[in-house]
Amino acid sequence: MYFKSILQKLIFITGLALVACQPAPKNSQASTNTDSTAALVSVREISTQIEADPDNAELYYQRAIIYFNEKYMNRALTDIEDATNKDAQNPLYQYYKGKILYAMNRTLDASKAYESALALKPDYTEAQLKLAELYYVVKEHTKSINLVNTILGADPLNANAMILKADNQRELKDTAKAIASYQKTLELDPTFYDAAMQLGLLNTARKDKSAPDYFTAAIRINPKSTEAYFGRAYYYQQTKQYQKALFDYRKVIDIDPSNDRAYYNVGMINFDAEKYEEALRSFNICVQMNNNYTEAYYMRGLVHEELNNKADAKLSYQYALQLSPNYVLAQEGLKRVE
Repeated sequence: MYFKSILQKLIFITGLALVACQPAPKNSQASTNTDSTAALVSVREISTQIEADPDNAELYYQRAIIYFNEKYMNRALTDIEDATNKDAQNPLYQYYKGKILYAMNRTLDASKAYESALALKPDYTEAQLKLAELYYVVKEHTKSINLVNTILGADPLNANAMILKADNQRELKDTAKAIASYQKTLELDPTFYDAAMQLGLLNTARKDKSAPDYFTAAIRINPKSTEAYFGRAYYYQQTKQYQKALFDYRKVIDIDPSNDRAYYNVGMINFDAEKYEEALRSFNICVQMNNNYTEAYYMRGLVHEELNNKADAKLSYQYALQLSPNYVLAQEGLKRVE
């Protein structure tokens, strides 16, 4: 059938995020207000001490930490620079200066601060790890791996270093080594959610049958993770295990009723099974949730076309083309119904 051949051109919209959906802590607003009030009191107390002892580097460092935690980055930077100026030989101050600069997205200055910390204390693991992370972010992957290997040479059980090594290997497209490093991360720390997710994603790309096991491990670590359920569902969808896929997509929707991507893929499964009315319901929900969802408008048009609702199909294709004028499949669909 012509429409089935079209589906081979259509990419499922997965968009898997690498950040877990964590439930907000109870009374989070109240605790935040309390913490902020305590921080302001501490700032006043430390400021009074600084007035009495203006050359005390530790006081500036302590106030910098409070400002950093409260997101007053410019004030934090001013204080940590005062601390490093008054005590240039303290690696902790240089390290914290790097953290502040990194948070301000001043990566070059941050790297210099971390390097200063390591010049004072070559075995400073936290500084090594942050510098390796910075190298990863700016895509200097070989530098990052070399530094991570130094950390692992001194501490082979460092799971944070191991997963950073795996992330770099993944970015370098060395999938086999990345998988081995993510597996080692899970061996070191079975609760390392990101490692489980990455193993699920990488094995899904290879259609390896171990993929759902890793997503299941991620779900055990974080039972409310929509991305883990979505990842497992997508693996099942790609391998045509549609009932399992539908179960997991519905679990995503139970946890996050606004997840338009899950509805979209449910629609795709039902369309492939020629359950057009059910598919139409899913695509209608998609566009109600996200009126910029080009692919959902297109698929809604395709369903209407299968149901011989040409006027509705034409309208859906036109919506898709308003959003993406060069969308070839929608152009072809519009020509057919006109």
